[in-house]
Amino acid sequence: MKKLIMSLALISALSVGVFAQKTGNEGSKRDFNPGKMAEKRSEKLKADLKLTDQQFAAVTKLNKESVVSREAERNEIKAKHDAKKQAYKNEMKKILTPEQYKTFEEKMATNEARRREGMRKGRGGNHGEHHHGGRHEHKG
Repeated sequence: MKKLIMSLALISALSVGVFAQKTGNEGSKRDFNPGKMAEKRSEKLKADLKLTDQQFAAVTKLNKESVVSREAERNEIKAKHDAKKQAYKNEMKKILTPEQYKTFEEKMATNEARRREGMRKGRGGNHGEHHHGGRHEHKG
């Protein structure tokens, strides 16, 4: 039972980490182009730092490698998360009755849909704001 709880906690923690990396704008994900991102970043650095042509070429190459590397890391993290999530579901299937497991999967799907909807609305709303029943407390 302790392992089950720890597994659930781990999966929850990983879910938060993975979802926190997403932009919340699903349209931009489809338009993702590592080359364009690197070139755009390089152009900005060229203007800001007054790079020579040689520096610009080296910076562009580095930026392209960096973007590709980060994308590969994100994919690796997602694959690990998906594997752990599937292992958790497999263990739950062994523990629960078929009816319980069906309810469990429905609840997981509902939670996933709710989480995605929250991300579309700006990742859950009030970042950094604290609400105290109408009072605003300022600590200084």
